[in-house]
Amino acid sequence: MKIDKKLNVVLSVDCGYVHSSPIPTHTFEKNFLPISKTFSAVYQSGLSFVAGPRVASMMLKKISVDDGVWDGPDGVNNTLMTEIRKLTYVIKPGKNGWEEVPFWLAIDQGLLSDEEISEVENELVFFTLASSMHKKSELTEILHGMTKFWGGQTTSQGYTEFARSLPISITTENTGEKEVASSIPS
Repeated sequence: MKIDKKLNVVLSVDCGYVHSSPIPTHTFEKNFLPISKTFSAVYQSGLSFVAGPRVASMMLKKISVDDGVWDGPDGVNNTLMTEIRKLTYVIKPGKNGWEEVPFWLAIDQGLLSDEEISEVENELVFFTLASSMHKKSELTEILHGMTKFWGGQTTSQGYTEFARSLPISITTENTGEKEVASSIPS
């Protein structure tokens, strides 16, 4: 996982990378109470950056369901979670180099397993909690701890820049041709 100075996060997944940007201020303001309660619950439970990234999305849903604010057009699932997913891209090798696929489409296309989707969403919610609630002066240390336990490094690139900085990688498809058997005995 990589977190840049602009607070974009990059996670490694089997098919490539997942890149996500922080939520905008208006999304935080609309969801400040569930975000604050989840942030507090993660830390009061002793989870911090060690275990918090594994359960943050589940904790957010539990708290929001308990408070009756998860569902509906203005619910946390439709506002905060949709915004997090909208700001997230899967970067994977394609026929012409790295391709950037919106997270929701990558899920629909089966690029990520159910386990990867769960891991990514939990880590992205933890990232959202940390970047929304910690002072900027504390954030570097928190994110360093998170990357230490969950793997990663920092970068200062957005998702397009990040994809362009990767070594050229393309997928190759089987052309259907069969290997010609050698007439030389082995």
